[in-house]
Amino acid sequence: MSEPTVGYIGLNHHHTEPYLESIDELPLTITAVCEPDPAFDLEEGIDIGSDDVSMYRDPETLLDDESPDIVWITLSNRDTPAVIEAAVKRGIDVYTEKPAARTAKDLLPLLDTVENESATVCVSYTWRGHPASQELQSRAATDFFGDLRAVDARFLASQLAYRDDDHYLFDSAASRGGIVQWLGIHWIDLLPWILEDPIARVNASLTYETPTVDVEDGAALQFELASGAIGTLQCGYYLREGRYDTELSITGVDGRVSWDPMGDYFGFEDETTVEFESTREEYSSTPRRYLTYDYAPIPGYGGGYGLDFMKQFLDARDSNDVQVPADLRDAVTVLEVLDAVYESQKTGNWVDVEGSTRKTEMTL
Repeated sequence: MSEPTVGYIGLNHHHTEPYLESIDELPLTITAVCEPDPAFDLEEGIDIGSDDVSMYRDPETLLDDESPDIVWITLSNRDTPAVIEAAVKRGIDVYTEKPAARTAKDLLPLLDTVENESATVCVSYTWRGHPASQELQSRAATDFFGDLRAVDARFLASQLAYRDDDHYLFDSAASRGGIVQWLGIHWIDLLPWILEDPIARVNASLTYETPTVDVEDGAALQFELASGAIGTLQCGYYLREGRYDTELSITGVDGRVSWDPMGDYFGFEDETTVEFESTREEYSSTPRRYLTYDYAPIPGYGGGYGLDFMKQFLDARDSNDVQVPADLRDAVTVLEVLDAVYESQKTGNWVDVEGSTRKTEMTL
């Protein structure tokens, strides 16, 4: 059986090269690529790894001419929904970069389209594939934390002075938001997924201190989960070149965890450690414990755990018994939180997350 074919749409993106590395590790063959921006050089702009690849400027022309098995999308948030819809209506499976749209309203109409078509759609929230994330989800499901009280998250990255701030990523018309929508969304998706406890309302304070861009470069968020637990998220482009500072902590009456998912510098070739602490009797001899995960030096987006996430997408294409690890409904959930964040910044008030009541009922 031949490998599934991939049409890759969106070469002018910060994640294109790592995704191409991931695809190279998977049983997939890229047969066509597309970049709608005429300023991007299709011949010299990026190394596809093969000369036998068709090149396009229009996504729908690629879909019609090539009919790939999968379309892999790394376009702007503004342009992504239309390409997802075009692919799904042609029965082509989709793997798309997050958050997949500027707003929840832009993505909601696609839910019915996907439900009525046979195509499989996966959204790239790959931190769900990390074994530490899955361990935390498992512990939450077995009530390790007891009565949940607080969660805290941080995602700091290098300053925009070290980044290509001319890119559409930092343009509100194309992206809607800045660091919250680019990096903060990792934890906005992951924490509720771990806890099966959706974000119900938010209060946001954003900063716009970089004059060369019109999106936020820093944020401090307060939020409340459906369970009543309170949370915070701080993110910002504050650090020196190449540096990251990340943290996730979850605290309940019976147990707590602390984890630095990213490490000092971006990469998945070292190790990461999760600290667990419990007040329960069964932990009394060693109330604080550590789980360390060694990374194998695997290239691509998210390294080995990213590949595991993508393999689940490929398995879901072949079996109705396998679900994609993150779907469009998950993307809408994150976008509804982001909508509340930007509305809170505008009004200065706490804002309820659209659909949070419905999601709470679904988890009960």
